[in-house]
Amino acid sequence: MDISISRRGFVAGGCTFASMFAVGGAAYALSGDDPKPLRPPGAQDAAHFAATCLKCNRCESACPQQCLRTGVLEDGILNWRTPIMDFHRGACTFCGACEDVCPAGSIAGARDESQVIGVAKIDQDRCLAFAQSGCRVCVDACPYGAISLDSSMRPVVDVDACNGCGACEFACPSNTYLSFAGGKQRGINVEIARGEA
Repeated sequence: MDISISRRGFVAGGCTFASMFAVGGAAYALSGDDPKPLRPPGAQDAAHFAATCLKCNRCESACPQQCLRTGVLEDGILNWRTPIMDFHRGACTFCGACEDVCPAGSIAGARDESQVIGVAKIDQDRCLAFAQSGCRVCVDACPYGAISLDSSMRPVVDVDACNGCGACEFACPSNTYLSFAGGKQRGINVEIARGEA
């Protein structure tokens, strides 16, 4: 049985493979590592935000807590130059400065603390309280009482009380103490709430 491939078949197969690779790469480039990043309070309606945001970055410049950053290409083309919450830089106080300077109305209701930016999630591999007892920084940092300690003195997040302000992530010292481990994640990180994913 002869299973040789003709030149035309080889070229057609190569083109098919290349096009499949290109489509996958394009999908990745459009979505980035985090296809739905955390947005400022009042910008959780993804369709409205995508349709109206001018990518002017006024909200980032106005933020007194400096918890907004400009999306880069690694965040995906759709998120490029849009405002993304970065709780390694600061925590959101729902001051409304971002809404005040937004010329397109992409951010609305930023002073409403009941808005849910995301929800805090414990990373047990990086949380110092899981490695050794005694750390309660996130509990003390939470202005909404959404984090408590269990009977083993480990943090537990009340997802109904958490609005994703990022105070816990900003205060978490795990990156300092676990710097040898690498990575950007902290012992507690704000992520998109399940209902928004």
